[in-house]
Amino acid sequence: MINRIHAWHISAAVVLAAPVFTGRMDAQALTMDGNSGIFFQPWADVVPSAAGKFGAPTVSFHVVDAGPVAGDYLNVGVEEGFGNWLEFGYTRSNHTDGGNPAISPLFNFAGMDIFNVKAKVLPANYHGHKYLPAISLGGVLRTNDPFISQSVAHKNATNGDIYLVGSKLFVVGGKFAFLLTGGVRGTNAQKYGYGGNTLNWQARAFGGIAFPIPIKKLLVIAPTFEIDQEPEKVKYVPTATLPTDLIYAVRISHAVDSRWSFDIGTGHIGATLGPGINIKVNNAIAFAADFRL
Repeated sequence: MINRIHAWHISAAVVLAAPVFTGRMDAQALTMDGNSGIFFQPWADVVPSAAGKFGAPTVSFHVVDAGPVAGDYLNVGVEEGFGNWLEFGYTRSNHTDGGNPAISPLFNFAGMDIFNVKAKVLPANYHGHKYLPAISLGGVLRTNDPFISQSVAHKNATNGDIYLVGSKLFVVGGKFAFLLTGGVRGTNAQKYGYGGNTLNWQARAFGGIAFPIPIKKLLVIAPTFEIDQEPEKVKYVPTATLPTDLIYAVRISHAVDSRWSFDIGTGHIGATLGPGINIKVNNAIAFAADFRL
């Protein structure tokens, strides 16, 4: 029986990248923050749109079975693209209460508002350089973040990320492909805001790899691995030390245009963060669905 995962970083867990065997990534799948990408981390492409025009919006749904300590998390978001170089959107993160009387009060709040924007500054294979990745610059703003800060300081927090990311889809012999993505983000958020704020702004690295496998030209199944370096400390809880996120997932996507996708995954976020602080998250389970209208 799979352990129910605690997910204050809700983060932990779920799914990722499904590129298709094309020259680009049809990046309709959205992260927990709402930008196109894997589960937590963005990739360098943007949601599809025609040159000089707005595209059809992409809607997303993420749910994490967060276990008895932190409760459950449910995110609903919408993302819009323009000119195939810009995307922006809004995600509402919702939360149900956990039942641990000692630790759950740090997380038993309604949720937060998440705004994101990303611009592609360099397309893949620019000027015929076939190994050159796409490169994008983006940012995330989280407001009304109640986790930990509301319980300790009796006020909501604001935090965010500024990131630079590169992504490249490699196709080998027309039958095997893999997507590499990686970058660096400056952040003052712990566990992407689900663990509140950090002590200060820090630079953190992230990266991922996905292996898209076509199934009879109808579906793409993409096993994926994601690693997200996190700040070690969390504001207001000086005895807690938080580990790097390791996420393993599978995405099932529509093969031709990646218009829809379904994701399921698991992750390692940590359990005992300090003396008397066991959030019971050795594993995490989550589900996501995305659809481009």
